[in-house]
Amino acid sequence: MTDTESTTGAGPDSPGLLRRGATSLRRPRVLVVAVVAVVLLGALTSTGLRLREHVADESARASALEAATRYATDLSTYDHRHLDAHFAAVTAHAHGQFAQQYKQVSASLTELIRQNEALSQGTVLTSAAVEADQDRAVIALFVDQEVTNKNTPQPRLDRNRMRMTLVRQDDRWLIDGIELL
Repeated sequence: MTDTESTTGAGPDSPGLLRRGATSLRRPRVLVVAVVAVVLLGALTSTGLRLREHVADESARASALEAATRYATDLSTYDHRHLDAHFAAVTAHAHGQFAQQYKQVSASLTELIRQNEALSQGTVLTSAAVEADQDRAVIALFVDQEVTNKNTPQPRLDRNRMRMTLVRQDDRWLIDGIELL
């Protein structure tokens, strides 16, 4: 031990040096713990937000499937005695250009359906979401349509396959387009 060490008490084992060394080691540890905590908090927040969006998308997908099934049944079921009510019900679920097209087609078919006393009963066999989010959905549908008329009293089975595009407006799904497959 040197004279300086004995008089100042600043030797390698002195309490002052040990305290400074421990403090300097604690600072990086605290910093590392803080950084890890911030990263974990960010990851948890991100995961929570993605989970919330996923749940909302799944809920939208389920409600779009339900709406498409109901609308496909409405589209494929009609009775010549109640056509105005039928067309009005379908038009109430139509959107944009599809609504205009449907009005034109239904107007041109009305007389033909009435003259032939046509009846149709549609049944959705299965449906699946091709794509769906909270604002738009594309649904594939397999629809069987049993049709009778005065010329064909025995029911004829038409197997229709369609892709229905829905858009969400004011918290309800509307038909934006139909493509027969």
